[in-house]
Amino acid sequence: MLDYDIENIPELAVKKVNAILNLPEMNFDAVKSASRALAGIYKWAVIMMKYHELLCENPKLKGNCKSSTKPRPISAQQMKARFSATAPAK
Repeated sequence: MLDYDIENIPELAVKKVNAILNLPEMNFDAVKSASRALAGIYKWAVIMMKYHELLCENPKLKGNCKSSTKPRPISAQQMKARFSATAPAK
């Protein structure tokens, strides 16, 4: 997951993932009650969609959100910081 090319997510994938994440029954607590491992993947997917949305809304950050030059890997520490920033309150 750390090597995923977050700057080149295909639009079809974004639409499909957002359709699932926007379901009323799809929330962190429901996912966590089904599987703690899946809860981590859920948080990762939410962060990826937020990042993609940020790029699309502010193209000055990275250029066109549908295309970019070179993938930039993200460190485990950066990913942990992003997860903790968007983690739902307990």
